[in-house]
Amino acid sequence: MVEIIEEKVSTILRPTGINLAPYVINPYQGCELGCVFCYAQFSKTAVKSGKKWGSYVKVKINAAQVLEEELEIKKPEKVLLGSTTECFQPAERKYRITENILRVLNRHRIKYVILSRSPLIASYLSLLKEGFCEAVYFTVDILPDRMKRKLEPKVPAYPRSLEAMNKLAESGINTIAYFCPVMPWFFDAAFEKIKKASGVEKAEFEIMNFKMANTGMIIKSIKKLYPQLFFRYERLLRDRDFYEQEISALKEDIAKTAKQYFVSVKIHSHHYAGYFGNLYGG
Repeated sequence: MVEIIEEKVSTILRPTGINLAPYVINPYQGCELGCVFCYAQFSKTAVKSGKKWGSYVKVKINAAQVLEEELEIKKPEKVLLGSTTECFQPAERKYRITENILRVLNRHRIKYVILSRSPLIASYLSLLKEGFCEAVYFTVDILPDRMKRKLEPKVPAYPRSLEAMNKLAESGINTIAYFCPVMPWFFDAAFEKIKKASGVEKAEFEIMNFKMANTGMIIKSIKKLYPQLFFRYERLLRDRDFYEQEISALKEDIAKTAKQYFVSVKIHSHHYAGYFGNLYGG
């Protein structure tokens, strides 16, 4: 059972280091989807909550009103929605916080970029088509079904995500298929999913970051589900040369496959000792 907490906030428009916009709006804090590999669970606010990721959602019930006030002061040219939460998670059906925020942004003629993996976004097409949505980065899972059930059990099944993403693209929304996380030795199994997403012209691939705090949990899942791969993943963590060799080979495989189906392809990988660089589209 997900704990829903209603709260009032004093600010909703915050600076961000992500290169898509100078400010970010997160209509909720926490996420019902609770993906094991999600970087947002390690944000300061999530850690400070002391709650298990995926077990709670804080609803910023006055977000739209606060945004109205802040736009007059900060006057951003563009904002990002959803850096540490899913703007279109199940709670949105009841609270409509994101919907009200989009209405405010449209009324003020502010450009915005959205990060999402929820099919619910497709029901907001009328708002997105008003001309101020600059792009939607739609995260698509390409994990084998057994891994998906373990690492992201609450994420809608691929066919629903695919339908929503294609609907956005067909409606003229600048839609980027964001395949994440891409994991070594599982990419071949993703071929059909990638092929079916070819209704979208642009695709980006992010290879799993093995320096995240929850990597050990993911490796344990691999050991249980795919014991033949366990030692390879363990070696990735301790052998820099092996890591760089395998990631380089994976990037070549991604490029070779993806360029058959997409007009624009970008691949994001992480240095052996690196963390997420907050770069999209580059």
